[in-house]
Amino acid sequence: MKREHAPHLSQFDGHHVNSWYAASAPLRERYPVLGEVVRCDVCVVGAGLTGLSAALTLVEKGLSVAVLEGALVGFGASGRNGGQILHGFAAPFRVFEQQLGTRAARQCWEASLDGLALIANRIHQHHIDCDLRWGFLTTASNRHQHQQLRKQLSTLHSCGYHDAQWLEGKELAEQINSPVYTAALHDSGCGHLHPLKYAQGLARAASRAGVRLFEHSPVTSIDEDRLGLQIGTPGGWIRADKMVLACNVDIGALQPQLRRAILPVESHILATAPLTAEHAASLLPEGAAVCSSDKLLDYFRLTPDHRLLFGGRTSRPYAQRQALIADRHARMVSIFPSLNNSPIDYAWSGHVDIGPARLPQIGRQGQRVYHAQGFAGHGLAFTGVAGQMIAEAIAGDLGRFDIFNKLYAHPLPLPASMEESLIRLGSLYYRLRDALGF
Repeated sequence: MKREHAPHLSQFDGHHVNSWYAASAPLRERYPVLGEVVRCDVCVVGAGLTGLSAALTLVEKGLSVAVLEGALVGFGASGRNGGQILHGFAAPFRVFEQQLGTRAARQCWEASLDGLALIANRIHQHHIDCDLRWGFLTTASNRHQHQQLRKQLSTLHSCGYHDAQWLEGKELAEQINSPVYTAALHDSGCGHLHPLKYAQGLARAASRAGVRLFEHSPVTSIDEDRLGLQIGTPGGWIRADKMVLACNVDIGALQPQLRRAILPVESHILATAPLTAEHAASLLPEGAAVCSSDKLLDYFRLTPDHRLLFGGRTSRPYAQRQALIADRHARMVSIFPSLNNSPIDYAWSGHVDIGPARLPQIGRQGQRVYHAQGFAGHGLAFTGVAGQMIAEAIAGDLGRFDIFNKLYAHPLPLPASMEESLIRLGSLYYRLRDALGF
């Protein structure tokens, strides 16, 4: 399969990518390869957070469900992301208001809060051990970012949300010890977790509830007739009435028109060797996850074994791996100078699916095929709600689904061969804006 069609699946060699997540979650259930004909109400393609959430909700509603995963549970973005649990969306609230009006925009915001509650509830209900911890910082390092954070706080208050507070001076130092940042929003309603452990826990819960999961089973064909859908894999078939495409950036070979509505932007994460407990606590005393306000943002957090996970985007192609690691390491040290001599134990990447205006894309083709994509880095929490909404729609409740289905994302007017150049040009532009402080 070509990389531009499936940038995650094209990397699959039978194992998860070499990340700290995979190394710290080595034990997991094995799911069979599809080698027969299976009949069910709904076929879900993709065993990431969206697909697993849809499958779990559907089976709870009494429908029969099969999940096809071309690699392993959580192999794509769901199992290698920054682990940050966030409300809201990558797109500003005003974009939702412009497209939907104030009332529906507020309903979208409330749905994002439902995503936070859904994670907490599922972890509790299904006893998922995934290192859940609350507390999140959005930092500012210049006047423009201060102004933007103040506006963000005002918007949160106007939506009735009061778990975020402004930090400067001593209060800021109690959360993060860095010379770079001069203010931050601390949000006690957001947090972080181990995303691969969470995905594996959702798969375990879905399987126990009756979902049939198949790994190493990439979809090779989708056909529709008057009786329903026939979904082919190298070893078998699934006959279903409805289908959910939860493929993230790997959608291209199955639905090229959906692939044309997103850009697969690489994000990269380093994991240091374990620090002493005292050193780790000196960096982030309260253990909050952090995201900068830069256009090419940095995100980082501590792990239970006292590593710093440090992620972000660069304008370098992934082929220049050592230069990329050096670039990320230099950025990390600029924020935390005491990490200058800390070895890097792991370095990995994944793709973020970013669409026009950074809006989520939740919709349906015809009456049988549903999809969700375009989470643009805010997917860990909202993917759960997206899967839940699609399951509600399939079961006959179109309320929340119809609101998000009205958001419009223009297809990107360029061939796939030009995407890498566009992404690199955009990265350089945003890097310049960050350097100039606006």
